[in-house]
Amino acid sequence: MKPVKILQFGGGNFLRGFFDWMLQRITDAVGVEYQVTLARLTPGEPVYDIAGAGEYHVLLRGYEAEKYVETLDAVRVIKDAVSPMDDVARYVEVGCGDIGLMLSNSTEAGIFFDPAAKTPHNYPSYLAMLLEERARRRLPPVMIMAMELNDRSGDLLEKTLLQYGKSLGYGKEFFDYLGSCAFYNTLVDRIVPGYPADAAKRVFEKIGHEDKWLTSGELFHLFVIEGDKKILDVLPFDRARLNVVVTDDKLDFYHDRKVRILNGAHTASVPIALLNGVENVDAFASHPKYSAWLSGMMHEEICRAMDDSAETHAYADDVLSRFKNPALGHKFRSIALNSISKADARMMPTLADYFAKTGSPPKRMMEAVGGLCEMYGHGPVADLPGGPLELKDYAQIKGTTMAERLESFFPSLGNDAKEAMLRALS
Repeated sequence: MKPVKILQFGGGNFLRGFFDWMLQRITDAVGVEYQVTLARLTPGEPVYDIAGAGEYHVLLRGYEAEKYVETLDAVRVIKDAVSPMDDVARYVEVGCGDIGLMLSNSTEAGIFFDPAAKTPHNYPSYLAMLLEERARRRLPPVMIMAMELNDRSGDLLEKTLLQYGKSLGYGKEFFDYLGSCAFYNTLVDRIVPGYPADAAKRVFEKIGHEDKWLTSGELFHLFVIEGDKKILDVLPFDRARLNVVVTDDKLDFYHDRKVRILNGAHTASVPIALLNGVENVDAFASHPKYSAWLSGMMHEEICRAMDDSAETHAYADDVLSRFKNPALGHKFRSIALNSISKADARMMPTLADYFAKTGSPPKRMMEAVGGLCEMYGHGPVADLPGGPLELKDYAQIKGTTMAERLESFFPSLGNDAKEAMLRALS
C-alpha cells in the first residue's frame, strides 16, 4: 500500500497531540503509512524543526474508571515542511504532488476574507492559490478537513475560498475544481495543554534523550466528522479503535453538547469558584461541595434542558472526570477571559430551553448568573479572595442595574425568561 500524503496547515500542540497522534495510532494498528508535510501559517512557526526531528512524544494523562493513568506515545508521521510565505514555488510543488488530504487548525480567527487583498496573504488565500494551480494542472480533487473551532468550519472555509477565487480573479476551472473537492465539517474534543514542564525531566529519562517537541494532553478524545464515510478509506479510525464518529446529520448535536456541557460548565463555574477563592478547575471539581454543585448543574439542568438521554448524561460524567484531572492545570482566571460573550454562547441555550420546558430558571445556573453579575458589578477590576482580576471586557456591560447586567450577558435570551431570571435574582 502506498503512503497517504497529507498537507497539514499548522504544526501546533493541538494538531500534534490530537490528529497526528491519531495517524500514528492507525499506523501502529493497521500498517497504513502517513507522510505529513507541515505548511507554516505564521512567521516563526518552527515547522522545519519539528519535521527535522523525525519524532516527538505525546504524554496523555487522566482518569480511566476512576484510576489515574499516564501513557507516552512516539509520533513519527511528520516528514517534511513548507512555507507559502517563504518559498511559494516549493509550496506549490508539494501541494500539487500526490496529496490525498489537506487539513488545518488555524484557530477561530484563521478563516477570514479580506476583500482588499490583491495577493495571497493568509491561510484561505494560500489554499485557494494552491487549489487554483491544481485545477489548472487537472489534478485529482482532494479531501479538505477544517478542524478550527468555528461552527461548521468546513462550510466556512469553502465559502471563504469562493470569495478569494472571485477576488483574485480565478477562472471557471477553479470553481469547478472546488466543487469537486470534499469539504468536511468537524468537531474536535481533547484538551491539549502543550509542553508538560512538570513531567518533562522524567519523560526525557524514560526515552533517553531530550524531546523539544514533547506535548501533552488528556486521555479523552472525541473527533466528529460530518460528511462522506469514504473518509474512512483514507483514515480508518475505526480499525484503530479511536473515538471518532463519522456522521451525515449529527454534527450539530455533538457541537451543541460540547458547548453546553463542557464549555458551559466551565463558564458557569468561573464566578462560583473565584468568588469562593478556588482558582483551579481540578480543585473545584474535586471539592465535596462544589463537585456536587457541578454534577447537579450538568445532569439536572444542562442535560435536562438539552437532551435527557443516557448518551448525554454519560458525556457529562466524562466531562466531570476530565475537570478533575490535575495534569491539565486549568485556571479559572484564564477561562474567565471574555465571560460576557461566552455566557451568551455557552449558557444562554440551556437557560432558554430549561425555562421553556419548566417555566422557571435552573437554580444552580442562576447562582452562576448571580455570581457573574456580582463579579461585574463593581467596575473593571473584580476584588476576589485570590487577588484582583482585570475584567478586560467590562466595557460591554450596559449599565449598573441588575436588568442591564443581565441584558449584557444574555442579549439573545427571550424577554419572558429574562423577567423570570430577574425575579429569581431579586
